[in-house]
Amino acid sequence: MWSTNLDSSINPQGGFSDNLKDENQRKDSKKQTIVPAMIGNLLSFDSIDEPKIWNLSARMFMIVGLVRSVEETATKISYNVEDETGTITALKWLEVNKKELTIQTNTYVRIVGLLREQNDKRHILILRMSPLQTLNELTNHILEVTYVTLKAKLMAQKCGIVDEGRNAEDFSSNESATGMSTGQHLVYKLIQTQNDTESGIERTEIKEKVPETLLQHVDDILEFLVSEGHIYTTSSDDHFKTI
Repeated sequence: MWSTNLDSSINPQGGFSDNLKDENQRKDSKKQTIVPAMIGNLLSFDSIDEPKIWNLSARMFMIVGLVRSVEETATKISYNVEDETGTITALKWLEVNKKELTIQTNTYVRIVGLLREQNDKRHILILRMSPLQTLNELTNHILEVTYVTLKAKLMAQKCGIVDEGRNAEDFSSNESATGMSTGQHLVYKLIQTQNDTESGIERTEIKEKVPETLLQHVDDILEFLVSEGHIYTTSSDDHFKTI
């Protein structure tokens, strides 16, 4: 899903390939690692010189968000892009004598780019940008972010970088603007994609769709979402829709 014409270290099934470990050992590696991320992740890195997820280096990022504003000059187009975790500026430098299609506001977009910082403000340098064809791509992106985060943590544990005793859902301990953890938000989005069906989505189907490392937490997450009023049961206690 994430393979590109760039020499990516993310394999087609998602997650980091074994090349990522080698990349950490070879600083001169030319491989480009494209990592699905939330905007909040990019804003929270201690340093952009060598951004890391669970101490594993990342070079390029893919975000999905809603274009809130657009500013165009003779040399560049600036997009303010927002997701549930934050807002960041994405810059597209214009080529001479080449017409660039400007994406309109209130459009969901997928951006692949490099994280940059100027005057203590971070932005994304756009390498590729395209509008979403369906909102299911938004849910897929959240799944990708969760999978990569979990995969990176497991790799870091194998290398002895993090404590093996930490809870498997610690990756989601930072709550988003929705008041949900990443895992809770992922399950919520999965349920939301089935809102147009008569009974919503069934518990076993949710468990089939989440990353394996999140599987043991699904029942607790569903209980939390129901108790907080984010979702409700429909034809049975095992069928859910979002509010």
